[in-house]
Amino acid sequence: MAVTKIHAINRSTRDAIKYISDPLKTRDGRLVEAVHCDVPFAALEFEMTARMSHEYNGNYERVGGRQVEGQRVQQAAKSYHLIQSFSPDDHVTPEEAHEIGLQLMRELLGNDFEFVIATHVDKHHIHNHIVFNAYSLTTLKKFRSQPYITANRIKEISNRLTAEHGLSVSLKRDEQLDKNGFVHERDRHQSFRAELRRRLRFIASRATSPAMFEQLCEQMEITTSQRGQNRGYRLPEQQRNIRDKSLSDTGSFTTEGIKQTTAENAQNQKRLIPLIDDVYEMCDSLDDLTFLLRQEHDVTLKRLRNGSYQFTFHDGTKVPAGLLPTGYQIAFMSEHWHDPSALKETQPAPDILAEYQAQTKSKMTNTETLMDLSEDQVLSVDKKGALVQLEVPGEGQLTVHLNRYELRGKPDHLQVALQANYYYTLTDQSGERPRAVSIRGEALIHAIDLDQGLNPELVKVPPQAVLGHSDKGLTITLPDAGYERVFIPNDAVSYDRLHQQYTVQLGNHWHYNAAPVATIDDPEPKSISLTGEALKPVLKTEQPMLGRWLIANRQRQYMQAQRAGVSRLSTTLSELRANHITDRPSLGRQLTAVKAQLVEVQSKIEALHTKITDYNDLAKFVFTRNQYQPIIDKLSEAPEKEEQRLTKKYHDEIQLYETAVSNLENREFNPMLTNEELGGVIKEQEQTLRSLEQSFKQQTTMVNKWEDIANLVDELQADQTQEEREQQQHEHDIER
Repeated sequence: MAVTKIHAINRSTRDAIKYISDPLKTRDGRLVEAVHCDVPFAALEFEMTARMSHEYNGNYERVGGRQVEGQRVQQAAKSYHLIQSFSPDDHVTPEEAHEIGLQLMRELLGNDFEFVIATHVDKHHIHNHIVFNAYSLTTLKKFRSQPYITANRIKEISNRLTAEHGLSVSLKRDEQLDKNGFVHERDRHQSFRAELRRRLRFIASRATSPAMFEQLCEQMEITTSQRGQNRGYRLPEQQRNIRDKSLSDTGSFTTEGIKQTTAENAQNQKRLIPLIDDVYEMCDSLDDLTFLLRQEHDVTLKRLRNGSYQFTFHDGTKVPAGLLPTGYQIAFMSEHWHDPSALKETQPAPDILAEYQAQTKSKMTNTETLMDLSEDQVLSVDKKGALVQLEVPGEGQLTVHLNRYELRGKPDHLQVALQANYYYTLTDQSGERPRAVSIRGEALIHAIDLDQGLNPELVKVPPQAVLGHSDKGLTITLPDAGYERVFIPNDAVSYDRLHQQYTVQLGNHWHYNAAPVATIDDPEPKSISLTGEALKPVLKTEQPMLGRWLIANRQRQYMQAQRAGVSRLSTTLSELRANHITDRPSLGRQLTAVKAQLVEVQSKIEALHTKITDYNDLAKFVFTRNQYQPIIDKLSEAPEKEEQRLTKKYHDEIQLYETAVSNLENREFNPMLTNEELGGVIKEQEQTLRSLEQSFKQQTTMVNKWEDIANLVDELQADQTQEEREQQQHEHDIER
């Protein structure tokens, strides 16, 4: 079993690298390897890249964020320490474990980050220690570490790699065996840790002081404890506390993190309330408030998917509406337009737990779908799971490791239980740079069916059932079956303009979002996941008329669809004329040409990416040398006593300078470039890369456009053939 852990290093990268490189643990250093750096100077090279990043990209104090008004928000992560431990039962060799660790880093980081990997053999289980820089050598931006998400991604990559090597894999957090060998059967997406993190984030977005944070924790049924500098949190069902640092890589729920967050909240609240007061008297509706805040103060008010509201300042600062006092809540303001005094009145505190439950309520019930796996899809099977390979539309050939708790049946007839709304991580290793692809269970279900040649059934939609058709998909209503709305994605919808008939593709295992009809007992029912097997008989049943309003709406939708079809046809004809395309072979050649251009742009991006990495690997030494050359010059001119004082003062800078000069000499590369010139080259390369990436997007759009044109031409040819058949049949009937 390969177990993975990751944590941020906020203090000494040097000590971490020194520890993992211990010769007694790594066979005299033979199992230590560095990428884009040298092991003895790795910590210094990490620091060089970080300082160059601060110079050219700004001083990033937290992942994905910046310094706020020149003040340090929180201690930044200098590097990250990743541990990958293998089970003694696997009998993995140190060399194999080391190679697996390298593959893990290539998939996680690409070729963009400096890191040191060391394989330890001093214990009964072999394990990898990996320390990598928090700053990318290619983009000079910080690694984005997301609590739980990053750790889970690392675990999934590690599981797949170990499975490919015939080793056991790590179980998911909630699938760990207890002392008796039993598995606790509970929703793996509802672990204590995940639920605590969601509740604490909800509280942290509303608290304006540490005392208020504690009060809200109590209301949210969270027990808090303090032991020294460490805080613990516990839900009612938990037996043990969970430490603050294990809930967030950035220290958000530590004592210091809470102080900083609540102080920012208080400042944002104080900043926003006067702006609302300024425009509130002139508002008659929420639309007015939204418009005036935008016009007068450049503040955006937006409704989020979970039903809550969020304010955004012109500088990008986001403030949840729940942060405001009770009188300034959206629902309360909507009841008291033109009465600013009502906003200042003391209102009873809201039920924050009920509000949280309303926002986090699942929008769709999960349904387990049992899928058959063919023999050619299953690469390997062991007692821990199965490694599966399949063709995913739009992504190519991908592999995924399925845990044994998701598998059913016997090795000769395997089945997998998939959740339509869960996300699964698959890996593509066809290119030079392995990439991980995260797709929903629904898409994975489609891919398994299509890879096995199980095509969906074409079912005609009764005209009276059509509610609307947009670019996203078709919305139908089936009230007699108990469904107010059923949504079918556009890629599964076709429209016959001649007969004004919609046809949809329905797979037995495929899922469709459906909203049940509201009842007195359940006025706001949750959406459900409706399978194609359940939807087919309903659609094939004759549906009653739904009223004149629905008929009129249907006719309007038909007209819109017809106009859209005419517009699409007109655009297609214009493109064909402009490119002098007169037949299907010439159209095929055009499509091949634009696809070739897409591949060419992609290869240019990969080549430039490698060039930038190599250049920045040298630039960090040139930058460091230039940065600290004045200090060295000052030392050479200073008297002996002053030199000793300056040497002690600038110890770190001198060490960085000497390391940079040594590396430049060893590489026989010592250009006399200023840091301004270096910055110019770096920004020029970045602009070129962005331009190529933009060209890639445009070329992708071009390929999609010509594929759409080719599909339309094929549809028209098929329609023409059908019309010819109908005309011939009509003439035959007349002759008879």
